[in-house]
Amino acid sequence: MIKLAFFDMDGTLCAPRFYVGGKMVPGMSDEAWLEFCRKNGEDTYRFCTPVPQVTAHAEELRRTGAVLFVLSASQSEEENAAKRKFVRVNMPGLFEEVITVDADDKKIPTIRRIAEERGVALSDCEIVEDTYGLVLKATVAGINATHVSHLCCKRD
Repeated sequence: MIKLAFFDMDGTLCAPRFYVGGKMVPGMSDEAWLEFCRKNGEDTYRFCTPVPQVTAHAEELRRTGAVLFVLSASQSEEENAAKRKFVRVNMPGLFEEVITVDADDKKIPTIRRIAEERGVALSDCEIVEDTYGLVLKATVAGINATHVSHLCCKRD
């Protein structure tokens, strides 16, 4: 049974859509992203939309008793604030906390730390991600891992 679940934000919980230079784009260079976040602050994600299949998976985990977190890489306080606002507006009350780390390679150690603090085995944790490399590393670490495509392409 999953007791703790961690959801990536960009490309997992939300479909990236950013209005830049008169057109909608799915992303930008690191430098342009930092400037975009500085300029837009909490409204950075205003054109992004939740991915319904991922939201449904989160809601199902919550119904079965899991505690949910957003666990996302972030490069600035403006980006952190924007991620918190997106979750607060689009998924009110679903997640216990939005946790940001400065690099994807800090996600698994963060899950380990939180699981240990709460007395939860890694085998009772899940990460939902859009990065195959991180899904594989989580699996090797003993964490249940779900790639976003498995939720979006699920066949009943």
